[in-house]
Amino acid sequence: MNAVEDEPRLTLEACQGSMEAFEALVIYYEPRIRRIIYAMTHDVHLTQDLCQETFLAAYRALPRMKGEELRFAPWLYRIALNQVRSEWRRRKHVMILPFSQPMGGDEVFDEPNEEYLVSEVRFEESIVEADMVQRVLAQLPSASAMCLLLDAEGFTYKEIADTLQESLSAVRSRLSRARQAFQRLYRNLDQEDK
Repeated sequence: MNAVEDEPRLTLEACQGSMEAFEALVIYYEPRIRRIIYAMTHDVHLTQDLCQETFLAAYRALPRMKGEELRFAPWLYRIALNQVRSEWRRRKHVMILPFSQPMGGDEVFDEPNEEYLVSEVRFEESIVEADMVQRVLAQLPSASAMCLLLDAEGFTYKEIADTLQESLSAVRSRLSRARQAFQRLYRNLDQEDK
């Protein structure tokens, strides 16, 4: 069963109390939610906790939702972003470092494959590139960085707008400015490092 193709049906069934439907959605979205939370916090343990809290909050809220109208992905990402924001307000020390990919793979907790570990050039290039991306994104406003992160995850403008609870035109404008700023800052940083 492919959660993306069956998402409307799975969402409806999950809202009606089907644990199997909710589990299918969790299996599909958990790596993505984990990745976006990790990209904002760079803390593996905090990521695990916030990811669990995200799905727990979603599970508790599902019975109150109208399954035929609920767009699950933007709703779930919004819950995850709200969990990070709440943790930041609670602790005042969560460091937002958006958009970087962990070394060695798409998943935060995956081990690098053997070829990746053997290739020093590739490993070093990846570390330098990840560091540059972090440094550039740290200079962008957090809302712009979040837009870039969701865009990199493959979200449509409409889904980003729904997730961030902003207008479609605001997201288009922010993404355009953020991409330009990112490219400019990245080029400048790359020239400084040479």
